[in-house]
Amino acid sequence: MTSAHKTAVTSYNSNHGSYDQFRPSFRSSIVDQFLQDLNLGDDTNSRILELAAGTGKFTRSLVDKGYTNLVVVEPSEGMLQTFHQNFPEIETHLGSSYDIPLKDASVDAVVVAQGFHWFSDEASLEEIKRVLKHGGKFGCIWNYDTYSKSQILNTPLPSVKFLFEELSPEPVQKLIDGPIEQETPFEVSKKIYEQRPWCHDVATYIYGYDANVPQYRHGKWRELLKNSKVFPPIEKEGFLLYESLIPEDEVFKYWETRSYITALSDSEKQTVQYNVGSILRDKVTEADRSGDSLKRIMGTHFIVVPKSDNS
Repeated sequence: MTSAHKTAVTSYNSNHGSYDQFRPSFRSSIVDQFLQDLNLGDDTNSRILELAAGTGKFTRSLVDKGYTNLVVVEPSEGMLQTFHQNFPEIETHLGSSYDIPLKDASVDAVVVAQGFHWFSDEASLEEIKRVLKHGGKFGCIWNYDTYSKSQILNTPLPSVKFLFEELSPEPVQKLIDGPIEQETPFEVSKKIYEQRPWCHDVATYIYGYDANVPQYRHGKWRELLKNSKVFPPIEKEGFLLYESLIPEDEVFKYWETRSYITALSDSEKQTVQYNVGSILRDKVTEADRSGDSLKRIMGTHFIVVPKSDNS
């Protein structure tokens, strides 16, 4: 592929408003760790390229932490429309990972939030490498809804950090205190999500619609980076697991922001909404409730890849 994915561009051109409203932001603790591992923690003047920035969910984290030397490349006109409303002062370009409109060796870091799975191929990596300065780093970060094979580490094993908020790490303490193995992050995520089965059940139902659309959970981005001739192996990974509240009447609205759900017909969306409601009625317990909201487990996962020493 040498252009932005059609499903992503088409869907996000139409749902950028609801995406901005219902998608979660990124917790400060995991962002701090991510930026530190990107060697950006002490220099808010670093030149950062954010690819596929969308409406600016992750950009907000950078701005709030004082980073001002930012440039954004985004393939969806709709997403850029909302981005401009949120951040009118930030330099933006309508474009993709296949033709980044920046000079060679011009940025200290390239960051992709919630999007690398859409363009995880060698052509994109070549462009990312081209614009990175010597010693620069490439980082990706995703919020995720349940455990998947994307939480199974590549070899050689990277350095791994686990964070928890509003949740006790006690159920997984032995896992995170012991030697980190390939499946440790997957096992940690699985044990945590088992505390709120409704989260996994709704996610699994929705995932039945994403088979033909690139997604984080499919793990193809891992295969690319494991076998890449452009970048060395993943250097560092971080995982945050936390609990937050979501109004019960917004559960479907959240999932509707997925590109493959946005692309459905109105009648198909009604079916999905009904089935999500059925799962909630069957699976949500009193312990899952807090007033009109549900207790939802969320995960965040980041990776950091260095530019090779000889480039």
